[in-house]
Amino acid sequence: MYSLAVAANRDQRMTILPDAASYLARAETRDKNGLIVTVSALGAEDSRDVFGKSLAKHGIQPLWLKFENETDDPVWYLPVATDPDYFSPLEVAYRFHGLVSADENRKIDALFVHHQIPSFIPAHSTMSGFLFTNIDTGLKIARVLLVGRKYVERFSFTLSVPGPAFMGEDVKLAALYPTERIEALDLPALRGVLAALPSCATDASGTRNGDPLNLVMIESRSGLYHQFIERGWHLTEPLDTHSMIETVESFLFGRTYLSSPVSPLFLFGRREDTALQKVRHTIGQRNHLRLWLAPFTIGDRRVWVGQISRDIGVHLTDKAWYLTTHKIGPNVDFDRDYLLQDLLVAGLVERFGLVDGVGAAPSSAPRGNLTGDPYFTDGLRLVVFLGDDQTQIDKVEVLPWARSPI
Repeated sequence: MYSLAVAANRDQRMTILPDAASYLARAETRDKNGLIVTVSALGAEDSRDVFGKSLAKHGIQPLWLKFENETDDPVWYLPVATDPDYFSPLEVAYRFHGLVSADENRKIDALFVHHQIPSFIPAHSTMSGFLFTNIDTGLKIARVLLVGRKYVERFSFTLSVPGPAFMGEDVKLAALYPTERIEALDLPALRGVLAALPSCATDASGTRNGDPLNLVMIESRSGLYHQFIERGWHLTEPLDTHSMIETVESFLFGRTYLSSPVSPLFLFGRREDTALQKVRHTIGQRNHLRLWLAPFTIGDRRVWVGQISRDIGVHLTDKAWYLTTHKIGPNVDFDRDYLLQDLLVAGLVERFGLVDGVGAAPSSAPRGNLTGDPYFTDGLRLVVFLGDDQTQIDKVEVLPWARSPI
Protein backbone atom coordinates (compact mmCIF):
# COMPACT_ATOMS: atom_id res chain seq x y z
CA MET A 1 0.00 0.00 0.00
CA TYR A 2 2.79 2.39 0.79
CA SER A 3 6.53 2.27 1.31
CA LEU A 4 8.39 4.78 3.47
CA ALA A 5 12.02 4.72 4.53
CA VAL A 6 13.26 6.62 7.57
CA ALA A 7 16.90 7.28 8.42
CA ALA A 8 17.20 8.68 11.91
CA ASN A 9 19.72 9.37 14.60
CA ARG A 10 19.85 11.68 17.60
CA ASP A 11 20.41 14.81 15.53
CA GLN A 12 18.92 13.93 12.19
CA ARG A 13 15.62 12.69 10.82
CA MET A 14 14.83 12.13 7.16
CA THR A 15 11.46 11.06 5.75
CA ILE A 16 11.69 10.17 2.08
CA LEU A 17 9.78 7.80 -0.13
CA PRO A 18 12.36 5.65 -1.98
CA ASP A 19 10.43 5.91 -5.27
CA ALA A 20 9.45 9.54 -4.68
CA ALA A 21 11.15 10.81 -7.83
CA SER A 22 7.96 12.60 -8.88
CA TYR A 23 7.62 15.02 -6.00
CA LEU A 24 11.35 15.28 -5.29
CA ALA A 25 12.00 16.22 -8.92
CA ARG A 26 9.62 19.17 -8.51
CA ALA A 27 11.16 20.32 -5.23
CA GLU A 28 12.51 23.84 -4.98
CA THR A 29 15.37 24.94 -2.72
CA ARG A 30 16.25 28.29 -1.12
CA ASP A 31 19.10 29.08 1.24
CA LYS A 32 19.87 31.99 3.58
CA ASN A 33 22.62 32.38 6.14
CA GLY A 34 23.36 28.70 6.62
CA LEU A 35 19.72 27.54 6.43
CA ILE A 36 18.69 25.47 3.41
CA VAL A 37 14.99 24.82 2.79
CA THR A 38 13.59 22.42 0.19
CA VAL A 39 9.84 22.15 -0.45
CA SER A 40 7.55 20.19 -2.77
CA ALA A 41 3.76 20.09 -3.05
CA LEU A 42 2.22 16.67 -3.56
CA GLY A 43 -0.54 16.12 -6.07
CA ALA A 44 -3.47 13.76 -5.52
CA GLU A 45 -1.65 10.77 -7.01
CA ASP A 46 1.53 11.53 -5.04
CA SER A 47 -0.46 11.57 -1.81
CA ARG A 48 -2.11 8.27 -2.60
CA ASP A 49 1.26 6.69 -3.46
CA VAL A 50 2.91 7.93 -0.26
CA PHE A 51 0.19 7.33 2.28
CA GLY A 52 -2.04 4.79 0.56
CA LYS A 53 -4.99 7.11 1.16
CA SER A 54 -6.86 9.63 -0.95
CA LEU A 55 -6.09 12.79 1.01
CA ALA A 56 -7.18 15.04 -1.84
CA LYS A 57 -10.79 13.91 -1.50
CA HIS A 58 -10.73 15.41 1.98
CA GLY A 59 -9.20 18.69 0.82
CA ILE A 60 -5.78 17.82 2.28
CA GLN A 61 -2.47 18.34 0.50
CA PRO A 62 0.81 17.11 2.00
CA LEU A 63 3.71 19.49 1.65
CA TRP A 64 7.12 17.83 1.85
CA LEU A 65 9.78 19.96 3.54
CA LYS A 66 13.45 19.46 4.25
CA PHE A 67 15.47 21.73 6.54
CA GLU A 68 19.26 21.72 6.58
CA ASN A 69 20.58 23.72 9.49
CA GLU A 70 24.30 24.37 8.94
CA THR A 71 24.48 26.97 11.70
CA ASP A 72 25.71 26.62 15.29
CA ASP A 73 22.24 27.37 16.70
CA PRO A 74 18.94 25.49 16.69
CA VAL A 75 15.96 26.91 14.82
CA TRP A 76 12.22 26.40 15.08
CA TYR A 77 9.83 25.97 12.16
CA LEU A 78 6.44 27.70 12.56
CA PRO A 79 4.01 25.81 10.27
CA VAL A 80 1.19 28.29 10.90
CA ALA A 81 3.07 30.70 8.61
CA THR A 82 2.83 28.12 5.82
CA ASP A 83 -0.88 27.45 6.28
CA PRO A 84 -2.83 29.10 9.12
CA ASP A 85 -5.40 26.28 8.92
CA TYR A 86 -3.10 23.29 8.52
CA PHE A 87 -4.24 19.86 9.69
CA SER A 88 -2.77 17.94 12.59
CA PRO A 89 -1.53 14.42 11.76
CA LEU A 90 -4.16 12.78 13.97
CA GLU A 91 -6.85 14.92 12.40
CA VAL A 92 -5.83 13.59 9.00
CA ALA A 93 -5.61 10.03 10.29
CA TYR A 94 -9.12 10.19 11.77
CA ARG A 95 -10.61 10.63 8.30
CA PHE A 96 -9.41 7.13 7.43
CA HIS A 97 -10.38 5.31 10.60
CA GLY A 98 -12.49 2.18 10.20
CA LEU A 99 -15.31 1.01 12.43
CA VAL A 100 -13.96 -2.44 13.27
CA SER A 101 -10.22 -2.68 13.87
CA ALA A 102 -8.82 -0.51 16.65
CA ASP A 103 -5.37 -1.91 15.90
CA GLU A 104 -5.57 -0.81 12.27
CA ASN A 105 -6.69 2.67 13.38
CA ARG A 106 -3.64 2.91 15.64
CA LYS A 107 -1.41 2.02 12.70
CA ILE A 108 -3.01 4.78 10.63
CA ASP A 109 -2.43 7.23 13.48
CA ALA A 110 1.20 6.18 13.75
CA LEU A 111 1.73 6.55 10.00
CA PHE A 112 0.72 10.21 9.91
CA VAL A 113 2.27 11.16 13.24
CA HIS A 114 5.60 9.57 12.37
CA HIS A 115 5.94 11.45 9.10
CA GLN A 116 4.98 14.94 10.21
CA ILE A 117 7.65 17.59 9.83
CA PRO A 118 9.44 18.36 13.13
CA SER A 119 9.22 21.91 14.45
CA PHE A 120 12.66 21.83 16.10
CA ILE A 121 15.79 21.65 13.95
CA PRO A 122 18.97 21.27 16.01
CA ALA A 123 22.24 22.89 14.95
CA HIS A 124 24.11 21.02 12.19
CA SER A 125 21.20 18.71 11.42
CA THR A 126 18.85 17.83 8.59
CA MET A 127 15.15 17.21 9.22
CA SER A 128 12.32 16.46 6.83
CA GLY A 129 8.71 15.40 6.79
CA PHE A 130 5.23 16.42 5.74
CA LEU A 131 2.96 19.30 6.68
CA PHE A 132 -0.71 18.62 5.97
CA THR A 133 -2.06 21.74 4.30
CA ASN A 134 -5.30 22.79 2.64
CA ILE A 135 -5.39 21.72 -0.97
CA ASP A 136 -4.34 23.96 -3.86
CA THR A 137 -4.43 23.18 -7.55
CA GLY A 138 -2.06 24.12 -10.34
CA LEU A 139 0.20 26.37 -8.28
CA LYS A 140 0.77 26.65 -4.55
CA ILE A 141 2.40 29.44 -2.57
CA ALA A 142 4.38 28.07 0.39
CA ARG A 143 5.93 30.34 2.98
CA VAL A 144 8.43 29.02 5.48
CA LEU A 145 9.27 30.85 8.69
CA LEU A 146 12.33 29.72 10.67
CA VAL A 147 13.02 31.36 14.02
CA GLY A 148 16.35 31.29 15.81
CA ARG A 149 17.29 32.72 19.19
CA LYS A 150 18.38 36.03 17.66
CA TYR A 151 17.01 36.07 14.13
CA VAL A 152 14.09 35.21 11.85
CA GLU A 153 14.44 33.90 8.29
CA ARG A 154 11.59 33.86 5.78
CA PHE A 155 11.40 31.83 2.58
CA SER A 156 8.78 31.90 -0.17
CA PHE A 157 8.09 29.28 -2.85
CA THR A 158 5.76 29.10 -5.84
CA LEU A 159 5.28 25.38 -6.37
CA SER A 160 3.76 23.46 -9.24
CA VAL A 161 1.07 20.95 -8.30
CA PRO A 162 0.59 17.97 -10.63
CA GLY A 163 -2.91 17.21 -11.78
CA PRO A 164 -5.21 18.06 -14.66
CA ALA A 165 -4.19 20.57 -17.29
CA PHE A 166 -4.94 24.20 -16.50
CA MET A 167 -5.63 27.10 -18.78
CA GLY A 168 -2.82 29.52 -19.46
CA GLU A 169 0.05 27.47 -18.07
CA ASP A 170 2.30 28.37 -21.01
CA VAL A 171 0.94 31.39 -22.89
CA LYS A 172 3.61 32.98 -25.10
CA LEU A 173 3.28 36.34 -26.81
CA ALA A 174 5.28 35.33 -29.87
CA ALA A 175 3.14 32.24 -30.38
CA LEU A 176 -0.06 34.30 -30.44
CA TYR A 177 1.13 37.20 -32.56
CA PRO A 178 3.73 37.65 -35.29
CA THR A 179 6.65 39.66 -33.91
CA GLU A 180 5.95 42.65 -36.14
CA ARG A 181 2.46 43.00 -34.61
CA ILE A 182 3.66 43.38 -31.03
CA GLU A 183 3.69 47.09 -30.24
CA ALA A 184 5.74 48.64 -27.42
CA LEU A 185 3.74 51.44 -25.79
CA ASP A 186 4.52 54.22 -23.35
CA LEU A 187 2.05 55.20 -20.63
CA PRO A 188 0.02 57.81 -22.58
CA ALA A 189 -0.21 55.51 -25.59
CA LEU A 190 -1.28 52.63 -23.36
CA ARG A 191 -4.14 54.68 -21.97
CA GLY A 192 -5.38 55.49 -25.47
CA VAL A 193 -5.14 51.92 -26.72
CA LEU A 194 -6.94 50.52 -23.68
CA ALA A 195 -9.77 53.04 -23.97
CA ALA A 196 -10.24 52.08 -27.63
CA LEU A 197 -10.61 48.35 -26.98
CA PRO A 198 -14.04 46.74 -27.46
CA SER A 199 -16.48 47.22 -24.61
CA CYS A 200 -17.23 43.53 -24.17
CA ALA A 201 -16.04 40.06 -24.96
CA THR A 202 -18.21 38.26 -27.51
CA ASP A 203 -19.46 34.87 -28.57
CA ALA A 204 -17.40 32.75 -30.98
CA SER A 205 -18.90 34.44 -34.05
CA GLY A 206 -18.17 37.92 -32.69
CA THR A 207 -21.77 38.99 -33.30
CA ARG A 208 -23.14 38.98 -29.75
CA ASN A 209 -21.68 40.80 -26.77
CA GLY A 210 -20.91 38.94 -23.58
CA ASP A 211 -19.51 40.21 -20.28
CA PRO A 212 -17.83 43.66 -20.12
CA LEU A 213 -14.05 43.97 -20.51
CA ASN A 214 -13.58 45.84 -17.24
CA LEU A 215 -10.05 44.80 -16.28
CA VAL A 216 -6.46 45.18 -17.52
CA MET A 217 -3.49 43.59 -15.75
CA ILE A 218 0.13 44.55 -16.44
CA GLU A 219 2.13 41.63 -15.16
CA SER A 220 5.16 42.03 -12.94
CA ARG A 221 8.67 41.06 -13.99
CA SER A 222 8.10 37.66 -12.36
CA GLY A 223 4.88 37.08 -14.29
CA LEU A 224 1.15 37.10 -13.72
CA TYR A 225 0.09 34.23 -11.51
CA HIS A 226 2.12 34.57 -8.33
CA GLN A 227 0.19 37.59 -7.07
CA PHE A 228 -3.17 35.93 -7.63
CA ILE A 229 -2.17 32.62 -6.05
CA GLU A 230 -0.86 34.66 -3.12
CA ARG A 231 -4.42 35.89 -2.53
CA GLY A 232 -6.15 32.53 -2.79
CA TRP A 233 -7.06 32.55 -6.48
CA HIS A 234 -6.85 29.30 -8.45
CA LEU A 235 -6.14 28.39 -12.04
CA THR A 236 -9.08 26.86 -13.90
CA GLU A 237 -9.36 23.71 -15.95
CA PRO A 238 -10.29 23.76 -19.65
CA LEU A 239 -13.95 23.31 -20.44
CA ASP A 240 -14.24 19.68 -21.48
CA THR A 241 -16.33 16.62 -20.70
CA HIS A 242 -14.40 15.77 -17.53
CA SER A 243 -14.57 19.24 -16.03
CA MET A 244 -18.24 19.66 -16.90
CA ILE A 245 -19.17 16.36 -15.25
CA GLU A 246 -17.30 17.54 -12.16
CA THR A 247 -19.11 20.90 -12.37
CA VAL A 248 -22.53 19.28 -12.58
CA GLU A 249 -21.76 16.94 -9.67
CA SER A 250 -20.48 19.85 -7.59
CA PHE A 251 -23.65 21.80 -8.43
CA LEU A 252 -25.96 18.91 -7.52
CA PHE A 253 -24.18 18.05 -4.27
CA GLY A 254 -23.20 21.58 -3.21
CA ARG A 255 -19.45 20.95 -3.27
CA THR A 256 -16.59 23.36 -3.80
CA TYR A 257 -14.66 22.90 -7.06
CA LEU A 258 -11.42 24.89 -6.83
CA SER A 259 -10.51 24.67 -10.52
CA SER A 260 -13.96 24.60 -12.15
CA PRO A 261 -13.92 25.86 -15.76
CA VAL A 262 -15.38 29.08 -17.11
CA SER A 263 -17.56 29.27 -20.19
CA PRO A 264 -15.70 30.57 -23.25
CA LEU A 265 -15.80 34.22 -24.30
CA PHE A 266 -13.86 35.73 -27.21
CA LEU A 267 -11.51 38.66 -27.83
CA PHE A 268 -8.73 39.14 -30.40
CA GLY A 269 -10.39 36.34 -32.39
CA ARG A 270 -9.95 33.64 -29.73
CA ARG A 271 -11.29 32.44 -26.42
CA GLU A 272 -9.63 33.55 -23.19
CA ASP A 273 -5.99 32.56 -22.78
CA THR A 274 -6.28 31.97 -19.06
CA ALA A 275 -8.82 32.21 -16.28
CA LEU A 276 -8.60 32.40 -12.51
CA GLN A 277 -11.13 32.15 -9.75
CA LYS A 278 -11.46 32.61 -6.01
CA VAL A 279 -14.03 30.13 -4.80
CA ARG A 280 -16.28 30.64 -1.85
CA HIS A 281 -18.59 28.04 -0.31
CA THR A 282 -19.99 26.13 -3.27
CA ILE A 283 -19.59 25.78 -7.03
CA GLY A 284 -22.17 28.55 -7.46
CA GLN A 285 -20.25 31.16 -5.48
CA ARG A 286 -16.96 32.47 -6.83
CA ASN A 287 -15.16 35.50 -8.15
CA HIS A 288 -13.71 34.72 -11.53
CA LEU A 289 -11.84 36.47 -14.29
CA ARG A 290 -10.89 35.77 -17.87
CA LEU A 291 -7.74 37.22 -19.42
CA TRP A 292 -6.45 37.63 -22.97
CA LEU A 293 -2.81 38.40 -23.71
CA ALA A 294 -2.77 41.66 -25.71
CA PRO A 295 -0.60 42.35 -28.79
CA PHE A 296 1.27 45.17 -27.06
CA THR A 297 3.59 45.69 -24.11
CA ILE A 298 4.67 48.51 -21.83
CA GLY A 299 8.26 48.61 -20.59
CA ASP A 300 8.78 45.01 -21.78
CA ARG A 301 5.93 43.89 -19.53
CA ARG A 302 3.05 41.94 -20.97
CA VAL A 303 -0.49 43.30 -20.85
CA TRP A 304 -3.60 41.21 -20.19
CA VAL A 305 -7.08 42.45 -21.05
CA GLY A 306 -9.83 40.84 -19.06
CA GLN A 307 -13.23 40.56 -17.53
CA ILE A 308 -14.09 40.01 -13.88
CA SER A 309 -17.45 39.20 -12.35
CA ARG A 310 -18.93 37.47 -9.33
CA ASP A 311 -20.89 34.26 -9.68
CA ILE A 312 -23.84 34.18 -7.28
CA GLY A 313 -25.43 30.92 -8.42
CA VAL A 314 -25.56 28.12 -10.98
CA HIS A 315 -28.57 27.24 -13.08
CA LEU A 316 -29.40 24.90 -15.92
CA THR A 317 -29.51 26.33 -19.44
CA ASP A 318 -30.33 25.18 -22.96
CA LYS A 319 -27.95 27.78 -24.46
CA ALA A 320 -24.83 25.65 -24.05
CA TRP A 321 -24.00 21.98 -24.67
CA TYR A 322 -22.74 21.61 -21.09
CA LEU A 323 -26.26 22.56 -19.83
CA THR A 324 -25.13 24.65 -16.86
CA THR A 325 -24.11 28.26 -16.47
CA HIS A 326 -23.27 30.64 -13.66
CA LYS A 327 -25.42 33.65 -12.86
CA ILE A 328 -23.33 36.77 -12.34
CA GLY A 329 -23.95 39.51 -9.81
CA PRO A 330 -25.39 42.51 -11.67
CA ASN A 331 -23.01 45.12 -10.17
CA VAL A 332 -19.83 44.23 -12.07
CA ASP A 333 -18.05 47.36 -10.76
CA PHE A 334 -18.32 45.86 -7.28
CA ASP A 335 -16.31 42.87 -8.47
CA ARG A 336 -13.77 45.04 -10.31
CA ASP A 337 -13.23 47.08 -7.16
CA TYR A 338 -13.05 43.93 -5.01
CA LEU A 339 -10.07 42.70 -7.02
CA LEU A 340 -8.29 46.01 -6.58
CA GLN A 341 -8.83 45.88 -2.82
CA ASP A 342 -7.66 42.27 -2.71
CA LEU A 343 -4.36 43.10 -4.41
CA LEU A 344 -3.83 46.43 -2.59
CA VAL A 345 -4.21 44.87 0.85
CA ALA A 346 -1.58 42.28 -0.06
CA GLY A 347 0.82 45.02 -1.22
CA LEU A 348 0.93 43.60 -4.74
CA VAL A 349 0.10 46.77 -6.69
CA GLU A 350 2.65 49.28 -8.01
CA ARG A 351 0.09 51.64 -9.50
CA PHE A 352 -3.42 51.63 -10.89
CA GLY A 353 -5.92 53.76 -12.74
CA LEU A 354 -9.25 53.73 -14.56
CA VAL A 355 -9.80 54.23 -18.29
CA ASP A 356 -12.91 54.61 -20.42
CA GLY A 357 -13.95 51.92 -22.82
CA VAL A 358 -16.68 49.76 -21.29
CA GLY A 359 -19.52 52.25 -21.72
CA ALA A 360 -21.85 53.19 -18.89
CA ALA A 361 -25.00 51.18 -18.24
CA PRO A 362 -27.03 52.40 -15.23
CA SER A 363 -28.95 50.04 -12.97
CA SER A 364 -32.17 51.49 -14.41
CA ALA A 365 -31.16 50.35 -17.90
CA PRO A 366 -28.79 47.38 -17.51
CA ARG A 367 -27.17 45.48 -20.36
CA GLY A 368 -27.24 41.70 -20.68
CA ASN A 369 -24.53 39.10 -21.21
CA LEU A 370 -24.70 36.04 -23.46
CA THR A 371 -26.91 34.08 -21.09
CA GLY A 372 -29.22 37.00 -20.41
CA ASP A 373 -27.91 38.01 -17.00
CA PRO A 374 -28.33 41.78 -16.52
CA TYR A 375 -25.44 43.93 -15.36
CA PHE A 376 -24.78 47.61 -14.77
CA THR A 377 -21.53 49.59 -14.71
CA ASP A 378 -20.03 53.07 -14.60
CA GLY A 379 -18.34 52.22 -17.90
CA LEU A 380 -14.72 52.22 -16.71
CA ARG A 381 -12.08 49.50 -16.80
CA LEU A 382 -9.50 49.02 -14.07
CA VAL A 383 -5.81 49.01 -15.01
CA VAL A 384 -3.45 47.42 -12.47
CA PHE A 385 0.35 47.29 -12.60
CA LEU A 386 1.43 44.29 -10.51
CA GLY A 387 4.62 44.55 -8.48
CA ASP A 388 7.34 42.08 -7.59
CA ASP A 389 7.94 43.70 -4.20
CA GLN A 390 5.37 44.62 -1.59
CA THR A 391 4.15 48.20 -1.75
CA GLN A 392 2.29 49.84 1.12
CA ILE A 393 -1.10 51.22 0.14
CA ASP A 394 -0.09 54.82 0.79
CA LYS A 395 2.89 54.37 -1.56
CA VAL A 396 0.86 53.05 -4.51
CA GLU A 397 0.71 55.47 -7.43
CA VAL A 398 -2.80 56.39 -8.57
CA LEU A 399 -2.77 57.30 -12.25
CA PRO A 400 -4.63 60.58 -13.01
CA TRP A 401 -6.83 59.05 -15.67
CA ALA A 402 -10.62 58.62 -15.68
CA ARG A 403 -12.43 58.78 -12.38
CA SER A 404 -15.57 56.91 -11.48
CA PRO A 405 -18.66 59.16 -11.40
CA ILE A 406 -20.05 57.03 -8.58
